[in-house]
Amino acid sequence: MILAFNIHAAMKRLALGGTWVSRRLKAVRFGFINVVGRIVNHARRLIVKLSGRREVVCEIIEARVRIRALAQAPPG
Repeated sequence: MILAFNIHAAMKRLALGGTWVSRRLKAVRFGFINVVGRIVNHARRLIVKLSGRREVVCEIIEARVRIRALAQAPPG
């Protein structure tokens, strides 16, 4: 449970940022994690189709960019 809480806290601070830092787990779950989507495998490509508000989709894309930047950061 503590590991899950620490991962959630790190995700809020490092990946989501902004107004998401002060939100509780339930608010993050309903506003960010419970986005309706579909995964399509077509022509050897994996496509994720998201439905919902444009703001949520933009926040998901920004979070992915931040996570990718964290993965490429030098160690230390």
